[in-house]
Amino acid sequence: MLPRAHADALLTWLTQPGTDANLIAHADALADAADADDESVRNAGLQALFAGLVEPLNDGFSPAGRDLYARIFPRIIWRVANRDPALRERLARFGISDEASLLARYARARSGRDPAPAQAQRIAVLSRVTIGADILLTSVVLQRLHQRYPQARIDLVGDAKLAPLLGGLPGVHILPVAYGRRGPLRQRLASWLAVADAVADHDLVVGPDSRLDQLGILPLTRDPARFLLWENTLPPGAPASLSTVLDDWLAQKFAPVWGRVCTPALGLDAAARAAAHQWHVAWATRRVCAVKLDHGGNAAKALPRAQEVALLHHLRAQGWTILLDRGFGAEELANSDTLLAEAQLTAIDVDDSGSGKGLPIGELHPGQFAEAEIVRFHGSISGWAAAVTTCGHAVSYDSVGHHLAAAAGIPVTVAFTGHAHADFPIAWQPRGPAAITVVVIESTEKANALPRLLAAIPTPS
Repeated sequence: MLPRAHADALLTWLTQPGTDANLIAHADALADAADADDESVRNAGLQALFAGLVEPLNDGFSPAGRDLYARIFPRIIWRVANRDPALRERLARFGISDEASLLARYARARSGRDPAPAQAQRIAVLSRVTIGADILLTSVVLQRLHQRYPQARIDLVGDAKLAPLLGGLPGVHILPVAYGRRGPLRQRLASWLAVADAVADHDLVVGPDSRLDQLGILPLTRDPARFLLWENTLPPGAPASLSTVLDDWLAQKFAPVWGRVCTPALGLDAAARAAAHQWHVAWATRRVCAVKLDHGGNAAKALPRAQEVALLHHLRAQGWTILLDRGFGAEELANSDTLLAEAQLTAIDVDDSGSGKGLPIGELHPGQFAEAEIVRFHGSISGWAAAVTTCGHAVSYDSVGHHLAAAAGIPVTVAFTGHAHADFPIAWQPRGPAAITVVVIESTEKANALPRLLAAIPTPS
């Protein structure tokens, strides 16, 4: 069987349970393919494992899907780790010498029976690996922990790119650890070694369903009671924002906390705040709408190009000045150029990457954009965040763009399409203090969706 067939068989098992022997055989086959030295076999195995199995199990948000993940993935991890000396030796340090002990440790974390400690001086929070999820979810964890332990140092373990976005939150520091996305599965699991080193001396580790520890399977504390796991599942028949569900869990776990509702927030560093000031001065009195049309490599999340062109013309006709994210990488840059060409619009380009693709942020001056139809930004995600904080509205697909804007308190209109599960737009809707409008567009409705999207965008005030 090809790797994808093994993944499909496991998904079928979710609704039509078979024997444990078949379940384990499929899991073993996926583990071997994803960890193969042969690149073609490995790529097919990794695609089947993550896109074909793990994402469908978790994107349905069901307890049943998470239970199946909890049966399969520890088996896969143990099979791969047991033949890698570094992984095997580190697991042994945590008292894990076989698959049964790995399962037992994971089961304790999933049970949620361990209370939050009364005191903690140093706390580690694991990144969700994707920036949008870190804004929507991890930023809420960081805020609640600071409320509960105001004197504690809170270390966010994740990509260094998080520092200018969240490092300015009270009590928060960034411990840079990258998640490996290349090579066989054993190399990806090896990211955990660096995480374990980074959090070794912490009083408490909180895992908000992070890929860094494979959603709580790989241990990070010698005392299991010092690790708290949140799983992003939703009660059957009760779709809700994951941010709200997480906040409810935090309020219960770390009570007393101040206030029942905590929404996502940015914590821009000094450089990002300075850039925001430069943008504010350059806009002068213009009313600006930030438009981010990237889709993270998933074209299903986008509308047809003709509708993107119509969106830009609609915003201009309403009186908005458009701040357009140019994207990053050859494909996104080319798409942006094509979009402007088809819209027959011109742009002033601004660049904070140092690559010369536009005016440097430091050269912006008052009234810089007085005659601009569109201002295009190229550069860092923190640079985009700084620019968005100066806007009056934002329009985005389901990507990091809408989470950034909402957390910054900017009103947002989201064109939410390309989702496989009906609960997905509700679970992953952006959250923030300003107005948020989610326009859910089923794949079969894309051709006729534009009027609904345009009607959801306000005129400048």
